[in-house]
Amino acid sequence: MTSTSLNSGAHVAPQDGAAHRSSPSGAALVAQVAEATGADPRDRLLHARGAWAAGTFTPSAEAAGLSAAALFAGSAAVPATARFSSTLGGPGGHDGAPGDHGLAVRIGGLDLVMFTLPVFFVRTGAHMVEFLRATNSPDPAAVPAFLERHPEAATAMELAQRSRPAAGFTGLAYHAVHAFGLTDAAGTVTWARLSWRPRRPTEPLTEEEAAARPQDYLMRGLAAELPSAFDLLAHLPGPGDEVHDPTRLWSSQRSMPLGTLVLDRAEPPAVEADFDPLRLPEGIAAPLDRLAADRSRVYAAARPLRTPHS
Repeated sequence: MTSTSLNSGAHVAPQDGAAHRSSPSGAALVAQVAEATGADPRDRLLHARGAWAAGTFTPSAEAAGLSAAALFAGSAAVPATARFSSTLGGPGGHDGAPGDHGLAVRIGGLDLVMFTLPVFFVRTGAHMVEFLRATNSPDPAAVPAFLERHPEAATAMELAQRSRPAAGFTGLAYHAVHAFGLTDAAGTVTWARLSWRPRRPTEPLTEEEAAARPQDYLMRGLAAELPSAFDLLAHLPGPGDEVHDPTRLWSSQRSMPLGTLVLDRAEPPAVEADFDPLRLPEGIAAPLDRLAADRSRVYAAARPLRTPHS
């Protein structure tokens, strides 16, 4: 099998060898995240507030040329299950708090777990625990000290701090911070970051407008936003972009359409989808960064602890 990229000038970021060798187990990371945030392991650690939706995904005409994954073959719509979520504040947080929101979608053998931020704060699970301890610490020096140790977190932190309250879940763009290897029938790999672009983007609220709404206004309002559609895009790196570093923005704006998601009803699945960032079909290669593997291990370790539909 050959392995090439549409942009051979893109950089491959070096792996964090020390973090890779000393990476804690999934169970240890779950315990550390729960300790750092005060979350109950029986609930979701970072996306406790969520709302379910269902619909279909229809591949684009271009998708099959990029990936041999079965969900991109032909033009037939396939069932999709989605969960929108708010990341910060735990079960008692407010949907208008600053930070990012999430959208996890299962389409056939593919799980796409995305956020409203286009890059992530850290490169490994162990560093994520450090980040959570710092941001949840009462010590005002904790976050500056973390940033001094991990300057790569500055981009995502600045974007999160500049974010404004969302008016609704379905008017936001969501991004996978990892590069996935779209593999065609000939074995050629194109590394790309995937994202959902809303067909009906909405303007954010002011802080005052959001504060005047119920703490779960995004969850309550989801049903009224449906039906709603998102386009799945494959963003391609440019020369000099560090393809496998989830903390770095890419300079390139090039993208190709992979299909359209239409969510037409707000309902939980009969069996909860256990989302996994590395649940990938043949035709999509796993990200090479350490964070993707650590996230998958944390999801797997946390899953048996959760109560149903949490």
